[in-house]
Amino acid sequence: MRLAASSIPFVLLALAGCASFGPPPDVSALPHATVVDSHVEVDSDRTDTFRVTEIDGHDVLPRTDQPAKLIGHDARHLVGAGHPVRVTVEAFGFYANTARRLFWDSMRATGVVEFVPVADAKYAVHGSVTPALSTAWIENEATHEIVGNRISVAGRAAPAAAAASAGE
Repeated sequence: MRLAASSIPFVLLALAGCASFGPPPDVSALPHATVVDSHVEVDSDRTDTFRVTEIDGHDVLPRTDQPAKLIGHDARHLVGAGHPVRVTVEAFGFYANTARRLFWDSMRATGVVEFVPVADAKYAVHGSVTPALSTAWIENEATHEIVGNRISVAGRAAPAAAAASAGE
């Protein structure tokens, strides 16, 4: 009996940890804004994708679907308005050719953008994917103003090329 009683705190701690893995809060009945993914079809083999992966620590990508099936399908995400929100975004080049996808650099940038959404506003994830520098940001669709910070990651090209691309 003593062994069972001593394990109760560990069970409670384990259950409390599971609470963070629950579904994200439903903000549809509250004042909210929308964040939309985007993509650019560079050619028949490459699609540059700019998308949300997490909102306030909650995954938004479905766990049951393969990421390749989501490329080119821009998802919409609701975020609560009037308070700071942390949105994890990523930008990457996706290749339809499996060999290129496995062995070539995807020129990926990922990071967190923090901003305060305005009720009923629509925001979109945009970016740029190049060998020198990959960048992602969120902008207000109506004003094209960038909200929060830009996420930039230098690529495989020389640092001088990355600096030149950053100034464009």
